[in-house]
Amino acid sequence: MSTDNTLTIIYSKGGHKFEIYVDREKYPEFLKGHKTFEEISLGNVINNETKGKLSEEAYTSIFGTADEMTIMKTIAKNGEPQYTVQQRRKLVEEKKRQIVEYITKTYIDPKTNLPHPASRIENGMSAIKGLKIDLNQSVIKQGDEIAKQLKSKMLLVKNETHGVLHIDLA
Repeated sequence: MSTDNTLTIIYSKGGHKFEIYVDREKYPEFLKGHKTFEEISLGNVINNETKGKLSEEAYTSIFGTADEMTIMKTIAKNGEPQYTVQQRRKLVEEKKRQIVEYITKTYIDPKTNLPHPASRIENGMSAIKGLKIDLNQSVIKQGDEIAKQLKSKMLLVKNETHGVLHIDLA
């Protein structure tokens, strides 16, 4: 099955490798919760790449159920999408842009109490050796980790407001 709109998702568990096929364009919306699995599925087929067809007991031991639709949803949520190099580059660039935007909105320069420009954050990120953008990790988590690394190159303080609320129960 190889069409331009097909995305293969591979999932490995219990010494077995499974794959399903979904709509490439709709898959990100599924991950965000905006589409159902039925809307993105390109057929009710689970391919087991190891040793042929499995029994219902094997599926139950691996996935906790033998229901094909539940298994396919698990694979879609937890599997590894097989993007082309161009698609992966595009997704990484988009994620990087989101991380830069998060850092500029969340961190400030303590001297001026203003956010650093996005270009300064991008330049700082390009100077970090071995920086990898993980497509499966949240923007917030990666942004905070990258901000920690950027602190050695520029002044960054998280823009947080702290306060105390007193409630008088008289």
